[in-house]
Amino acid sequence: MKLDIHVHTRKIKSGDAPTRNIETDKFIDILKDTDVKILAITNHNHFDLVQYEEFRDGVCTTCQIWPGIELDIQESGKKRAHLIVICNPKNHVEFNVKVNEILASKNPDTFTTTLQETVEKFDSLDCIYIAHYFVKKPDLDDEELQILTDLVSNPKRILKESTNSISAGIYISHGHNSIYGSDVHNWDDYIEIAKTLPDLRLPVESFEQFCLLLEKDEATINTLLNKKVKENIEITPFKNLAEIVRLDIYNDINILFGSKGTGKTDILEALSKYYNAKGHKTTVYKSNDYHLNDIFDINGNTFNCEVSDFGIDKCEDVIKFLKEVSEEEVTSMNKYMLHFSVQETNKISQKLKIKNINQEDETLTQRSLTEITNILSEFKAFRNYAHETDELKEYIQDSLIVELIEVIEKIINQLKTETEIKIIENKSIYLLNSIISTFLAEISKKTGQPPKPTKTGFAEYSRNRMKIERSAKKIIENIKIQIDPIEEYVGSLGEKGQLHCKTNLIIQNGTFTDGDFSPVKNVNKTPQKYFVNAVISISKHIHSSELFLKISELNDIDRIETINSLSDLLQKQKHFTLNGNYYSPSNGESSMILLHMELTEDRDIYLIDEPEKSLGNDYINDVIVPLLKEKAFLCKKVIIATHDANIAVRTLPYNSIYRLHKQGQHFTLTGNPFSNSLKCIYNSMPELNWKEISMKTLEGGKEAFGERGKIYGN
Repeated sequence: MKLDIHVHTRKIKSGDAPTRNIETDKFIDILKDTDVKILAITNHNHFDLVQYEEFRDGVCTTCQIWPGIELDIQESGKKRAHLIVICNPKNHVEFNVKVNEILASKNPDTFTTTLQETVEKFDSLDCIYIAHYFVKKPDLDDEELQILTDLVSNPKRILKESTNSISAGIYISHGHNSIYGSDVHNWDDYIEIAKTLPDLRLPVESFEQFCLLLEKDEATINTLLNKKVKENIEITPFKNLAEIVRLDIYNDINILFGSKGTGKTDILEALSKYYNAKGHKTTVYKSNDYHLNDIFDINGNTFNCEVSDFGIDKCEDVIKFLKEVSEEEVTSMNKYMLHFSVQETNKISQKLKIKNINQEDETLTQRSLTEITNILSEFKAFRNYAHETDELKEYIQDSLIVELIEVIEKIINQLKTETEIKIIENKSIYLLNSIISTFLAEISKKTGQPPKPTKTGFAEYSRNRMKIERSAKKIIENIKIQIDPIEEYVGSLGEKGQLHCKTNLIIQNGTFTDGDFSPVKNVNKTPQKYFVNAVISISKHIHSSELFLKISELNDIDRIETINSLSDLLQKQKHFTLNGNYYSPSNGESSMILLHMELTEDRDIYLIDEPEKSLGNDYINDVIVPLLKEKAFLCKKVIIATHDANIAVRTLPYNSIYRLHKQGQHFTLTGNPFSNSLKCIYNSMPELNWKEISMKTLEGGKEAFGERGKIYGN
């Protein structure tokens, strides 16, 4: 949830921008499009009670609106400074009275008051004081802040306003309680501005809770923490020690930190075994275990595909046909001459008219029979589907299903009738041709006269050559089809751009040569090339006497038996691209992407060991930390062992687990940045300060502590 403690909703001073004015409806609509859950209205030297109540009521289901004012302070003739006073919403009516008293119809441009008068008027109303400080102008200096500290009843209610998270972090690392707000000038920009506002990691439900957080009230912190789901776990992670480690693991970010060799990895492995035993599939992610080249199989060792995956015919039948085809013989003139050179003298033979009947062509009826049989099979399959699929009744009325099946049955019956007719036609022609052949053979045996050829064979010869031509043409046409590259999104390299894995595929066309490509199947490049060229040669010799010589040459290719499909002609090349250009990621970039991939996987539990290895701070801050926070918002269990303060601190963990080695003993302490404490799980050593231990133990500790400006009360 986002917090904005400095918001203007009125142009009050002459120097204010008119775009600070905002109407109720627009305010409500804008707030709905942000993650801002707490907002303080702090106009210059002005409080509008009616507007406050309208805004409060308009967003009451999504956002808390707190009443406030930004006052001009002037102490003992010094320069002006700004002090924000935010009141407990329960006292907003009395706050309005006090504001009117202190302003007393004065001009907002010239109005000033003192710290003394401010505290006297507002301190009894349960207020927070936020002073412009240092680079946030006009600012109160340290002397004036000390005066304020001495005047208020609770100095922990005083915060110093910075300009952004970086300056807030610097203040906090130097011991100042700091915060920042939008100080919005143009409400048209607020949705984007809201994305940069501070995060409240604890689910603060009221002004009182927020104030208790400022005071680090342990009971309040524990109450808020306990709203998050957690699981108490007992593990024995160390092989040589009987140490039982008891941990509360939150459905949020849990950080394991400590010096090297204190058993953090062992704890992660033990947690993985624990969760696996409960039915979860978990592994510990270790950044140096893999490289992108292995994950994406950049050498293509395990890559496999078929041309049919891209809508290309595999041509298995035609390739088999070309390998096995033989020449159809045309009946020679000698056979006719032999038959007619012998005079027919057998009287019985002369009377048999059947010997003079020409045989009919079976091809057409056979083709028709095959077509109608296939159609009949499809309709039968659809009828069975309609009968057996109960899910149809969920979407289609029973009457329509019955009607559909009745129509299908009629079609099937008609197709059966047509099939019977085609079978009879085909068998009749077959039987007629068989009878003619049988009679001619028997007459020849009885009379010694050579039989008259039943057909010239030219039709079969022509059909055979035409089929060879069609087969070769089909192979060549499919070979020419271009396959679009396969692109897989790999991940972001930050400012450099987006990394993809590209797989280029090509079907060998007889001329393609590229050393970066390798066969997809277990086929050598040479037979691939020879096969295609042989098919092209066959297609050019369809009407030549050398046709079957070319087919013989195809079958003589070394290892021709490995090519039975166009898939066997596929070649591949895999590589990475960055913004469309060839790119080879470094080891560090590989670690970046793999961690990003790990975190973008949708899981319930993430176990990550030292994700910072080989990663730059910018990538951790800009990409990884937001991803980890996103998992926390989704209530995922994220358990990270780390030495890096950017991860251990900037993720704002609900749970910090510290492993300490001291005087030959190991200790496990748990705590969080909200209470700023670490307590031993067995109470066998004193409580430690979370901030001091974190800054001492974590690499880059002091710089990362700047981001703790987003955890208010720390």
